[in-house]
Amino acid sequence: MGRFNFRLEPVLKYRAVKEERYIQTLAEAQRRLEEKETAYKSCAAEYQASLEGSGRTLAELQQWAVYRQLLRERLKAEAAKLKEAIAQVDECRAAVLSARQERLTVEKVKERRYAAFLAEEGYKERRQYDELSQLAFQNREKSHT
Repeated sequence: MGRFNFRLEPVLKYRAVKEERYIQTLAEAQRRLEEKETAYKSCAAEYQASLEGSGRTLAELQQWAVYRQLLRERLKAEAAKLKEAIAQVDECRAAVLSARQERLTVEKVKERRYAAFLAEEGYKERRQYDELSQLAFQNREKSHT
């Protein structure tokens, strides 16, 4: 039986490596997203806690108002960072899916070519057995005559 040689094997390997790189990038983006979610939740909890505190004097009330305003701005900034991280994860996920589709396309071609190779090898083997059978039959006929 012959040896199967897929000429697009380097392309398949390249696409598999590319897909793996995108998977690693996605994992990094997901890690950053978790960090942003944690920072946002922490900031939101700090803001929520600030709502429970209040001052007794006018100066304390003003300080609390300034502090809450600062926390609201920080919360908005964290929300923007979180939104950006979500978009990055979505973009990375789309890149992984695209790379996987590209790799699977080449793998399907490889599978079809391998199936054709096996069919051809089976045909050659049957033809060889038929020839051997025919020669054996002819030799038997010659020896009986």
